[in-house]
Amino acid sequence: MIREAVLSDAKQLIKHKEIVTEENPDTLATPVEDHSLSLKEQEEMIENTGDEDMGLVVEADGRIIAIINLFQLDRKKFEHVCQFGISVQEQYSDHGIGSELIKRAVEHAEKSTVLEKIVLDVFSNNESAVSFYKSLGFVEEGRQVRQVKLEDGYTDLIQMALFTDK
Repeated sequence: MIREAVLSDAKQLIKHKEIVTEENPDTLATPVEDHSLSLKEQEEMIENTGDEDMGLVVEADGRIIAIINLFQLDRKKFEHVCQFGISVQEQYSDHGIGSELIKRAVEHAEKSTVLEKIVLDVFSNNESAVSFYKSLGFVEEGRQVRQVKLEDGYTDLIQMALFTDK
């Protein structure tokens, strides 16, 4: 079941982020690896979802197994741009969940009278994600070489974008 995130999801959202960080330590950038979010911080993130923002969760067997958050950039000259982050627990990948979540994010941006561009960052070592985003129409706009330091070396940070039909 895909639905909007609500305050009562806060504990499960923290747990989900811990799981995906553990499963994919070298392909995701998440605040959990810097410090665990407190319950209050997670609740504030849910409460502070703006008018142009979107936060969806996917539930399976009574627990959250995937999320997508889309946030409008907060400066006037960039307000037409939104950025998203997505994560799906490993055992649920390759079931179309990510595709459906991104489809809904794109539809959300297309319905907006403000949002015109969707951007994301992806690690270059996550080749399947880069390929996946390209298959959805995202294009590489930039690359920061050796931007991400991993335990056993570096990887590039790729910026990708998709324009809505406005």
